[in-house]
Amino acid sequence: MEFLKEIKSSLLIMSGFYIVVGLVMLLAPAFVSNSICYLIGAICLIIGGLAIYTYIGSEVYGSLGAAVLIIAILFIGLGLFIVLNPEWFASFIPMIMGVILVIDAFAKMQSSLRLKKYEYSKWWYVLVIALILFVLGILLLFNPFESLTLFIRVLGGFLIIDGLSNLLTVTSYSKIEKAIKK
Repeated sequence: MEFLKEIKSSLLIMSGFYIVVGLVMLLAPAFVSNSICYLIGAICLIIGGLAIYTYIGSEVYGSLGAAVLIIAILFIGLGLFIVLNPEWFASFIPMIMGVILVIDAFAKMQSSLRLKKYEYSKWWYVLVIALILFVLGILLLFNPFESLTLFIRVLGGFLIIDGLSNLLTVTSYSKIEKAIKK
C-alpha cells in the first residue's frame, strides 16, 4: 500500500510539472525559446570567463596561452551575441535543420529514381517521403522562427497530454488501492 501512495504522489507532482511547463510552452513559446537562448549565452559567458581566469592565473605563455585567450574571447563574444540577439540564435537552429532536411530530401529523390530504374514497384513511396522532407526543409529555411514557435507549442501540447495521462493513472491506482482495501 505504501508503494502505491509513493507512486501516486510522484505521478501527481510530475503531472503538475508537465501541465504547467506545457501550458507555458503552449501560451508563451517566444519566452521559452528566449530563455533557452539566454541560458546558452550565459553558459558561453561562464566558459569564457573561466578561460580568462585560467589564462590570468596560469603561467603558461606562448601559443598555448594565446589559444586559451582566443577561446576565452570567442566564448565571451558568442555569449554576448546570443544574449543580445536571442531571436536570431533561436531561428538559426531551425535553419540548420532545414538545410539538413533539404539535402536529405535530394538524396532520397535520387534513391527513388534508382529504385524506379531497377523496377522496384514501391519506388514512389521514397519519392513522396523525399518531397515531404523537402517541403519541411524549405519551411524551416524560410520561416525559422515561426517553425520554432510551432515546435515549442506542439511539445507543450504533448507535455500537457502526458500530464493528464499521469492524472488518469493516479485515478486508476486509487481504484486499485480501494479494491485492495476491500
